[in-house]
Amino acid sequence: MEPVKGGTLADIPEEAEKLFKSYHSDMSVASWAIRFAASHENVMLVLSGMSSMEQLKDNLSYMENFKPFAPEEFELVCEAAKMINQSVAIPCTGCSYCINKCPINIAIPKYFALYNADMRELETKAWTAQTMLYSHFSEQYGKAGDCIRCGQCEKICPQHLPIREWMKKVAERFEGDQGNS
Repeated sequence: MEPVKGGTLADIPEEAEKLFKSYHSDMSVASWAIRFAASHENVMLVLSGMSSMEQLKDNLSYMENFKPFAPEEFELVCEAAKMINQSVAIPCTGCSYCINKCPINIAIPKYFALYNADMRELETKAWTAQTMLYSHFSEQYGKAGDCIRCGQCEKICPQHLPIREWMKKVAERFEGDQGNS
C-alpha cells in the first residue's frame, strides 16, 4: 500500500528522474515506485491511489503485462533513493492522520511541507515565501512552537516520524526564538 508514498515519489529531484529516463525513457516516475513494490517476492497485490484517467492508463500500461524488476533496476532505484533522501529534510507524505490527534490543532503536514520547500529553495535563493505562508497558516492553526510534545501524532503516523523533534526544528526555522518551548 502507498507504493508512490502519497504521490511524493512521482515528483522527485531532476537528477533521479533523469536516471530513470536514461534507463527507460517511456516509463513514468510513478511506475518505478509501483513496479519496485510489485517486484518483491510474495507481493500479490499493489494498491496505488490515482487521481486522474491519465494515471489509471499509466498504471495499466506497465501492470497489465507485468515484468518484475531486473537486478540493474533495483540498483537504479537504490541510487535514486539516495538522491531523493538527500533532497527531503522531513519525509512526510502529508496523509494528515496526525492532525486529528493533535490537541493544539497544529497543521503538521503543512508545516513540514513548508519546511521542506524552504530548505530546497534556500540552496538557490536568499528569500523564500514559506515564512509568509507559515505565518498565514499559524493564524488558523497552532504554531509548531505551541506543540506540547504529547506524542499523540507520532502514535498514528504511518511513516513513524519523530514529529515532536521535527516540530522543534520547524519552530526554530519559522518562529526563531519564539519556538523554543
